[in-house]
Amino acid sequence: MHFRLGELSDADFIAPLIYDTDPSHFEKAFGKRAIDGIVCLASMNSPINHSHITLCAINEEPVAIFALYSPETMNELVSEKPELRNFPFGPFGLRLFKEYRVLQKAMSMSIRACQKYLGMISVKREFRSMGYGRVILDSLDKTGFEVVLDVSRRNRKALSIYAKCGFRPETELPPDYPLENSVRLKRPSLSIR
Repeated sequence: MHFRLGELSDADFIAPLIYDTDPSHFEKAFGKRAIDGIVCLASMNSPINHSHITLCAINEEPVAIFALYSPETMNELVSEKPELRNFPFGPFGLRLFKEYRVLQKAMSMSIRACQKYLGMISVKREFRSMGYGRVILDSLDKTGFEVVLDVSRRNRKALSIYAKCGFRPETELPPDYPLENSVRLKRPSLSIR
């Protein structure tokens, strides 16, 4: 599997995979224009900007994405001060602004200096159940950081997959942990294990 950082030209590939990470959230945010909204956010300096996303390819064909954030990147994203006037005029622009702020708030959770935050991982539908997600998760060991992520307590399938990949519940949650219906999981890097 080959990894590279996303580029602006990748927005049309990235957007449907980001949508797949939480369709109900993006439908609530943008309605029928969910993919359009994600494409716009991927071109802005938002947490789902293409430059924060890694594309994974097999034989040059993109099959998956993931976003891994350092504490410094998360702090930078939180400190951005978006202004409504910089968004398109009208209801869609207002929805973009609000979703930008929602994504920004999600980045405000603390992680320790020895950690990186896995904000998303998504495999293209026709490549699921082939082990590519596992390859991606195992590749994160090369970062030398403990990887943490948040997942809904109701998402039994994801919880099971992450457990099989060595993720365990984080017992020391930061005081600013805002997700009451989620659980934070962590997996130490090989160098820490």
